[in-house]
Formats: sequence, C-alpha cells, structure tokens
Amino acid sequence: MKHNILKLTLISILIFGSGFAQIQKEKSRKIIAGQKQNTSGKNSAHIGTWKLVSQKITHDNGQVELLDSSTIFLRKILTPTNFVVIVEQKIPELNNKKLATAVSGGTYSLVNGNYQEFTKYAAFQGFEEMKVNYKLTIKDGKLHTIGTSGGPNVYEEIYEKVDW
Repeated sequence: MKHNILKLTLISILIFGSGFAQIQKEKSRKIIAGQKQNTSGKNSAHIGTWKLVSQKITHDNGQVELLDSSTIFLRKILTPTNFVVIVEQKIPELNNKKLATAVSGGTYSLVNGNYQEFTKYAAFQGFEEMKVNYKLTIKDGKLHTIGTSGGPNVYEEIYEKVDW
C-alpha cells in the first residue's frame, strides 16, 4: 500500500511537471513572437508565404531606387515565431535559371504593427549586426512594410501572399 501511494505521488508529480513545462513552453513561444494569444486569428493575418511585388529604397543621399518582381525575386515566410527570407537571381550563364543567392532566418517580434527581426542565420556576412525594424500593415490582402535594416536606407516593400 505504501509502495502504491509513493508510485501515485511520483506519477502525479510527473504529470504536473509535464503540464507545467508545456505551459512554460507556450508562454515562451508567445514572448518570442511578441504576440498575445488571440483565438480570433486577428494577429495571424501576416502568417504565410509572401512574394515581394515591389520595393522602394530611399538612400541616405535622397536617391530613390524602384524595384519590382521582374528584377528582384524575394520570398518571406512567416510562421507564428520564425521568419525565413529567400532571394533568388537569374543566372545568365545558366540560361537565366533562378537560383537562391541569399537566405536568412530567425525569430521576430510583432507588437502593435512594429515588426523586428532577430536574424539567427544567413548566407552572408554581417547578419549578426542587422537591426531590421519595420512598420508592418496588411491592406487589401497585401503585406506592407516600411523601415530600416540597420543602415540609413529606408525600405518600403509590398508583398502578396502565395502558395507554393
């Protein structure tokens, strides 16, 4: 009998500990994503795969550069906690076949439309110093971002949601 009580106590501790660990894990995920739980899906419209449609870069000297999906091939994948960016280029030596030429990813925060990336890996140097801060909005089914990547240039981008 004493053995059964001890066994039940240990099982209860294990079950409670496991449940507590799951709750802490969920809280941790929400803090990383910078979002509060919202069962209505209000804070999840940004989640998905996005294709860059247009990009306007305003350089610190005032020069403006306009790019669109015919010249730049960029995908941004947003999960509830992580992001991945894939940039492709047409390679003339390969009959203009598109190849991924830059990738990066990590976690992000989105609070009240303020989007910040915390790059954890990338296929280029200097990503550790990147400070991506954008204002993010969704209008007419398009994702709009405007902000900086740590330098003086201001990036204004429009994305459309895609399924691959």
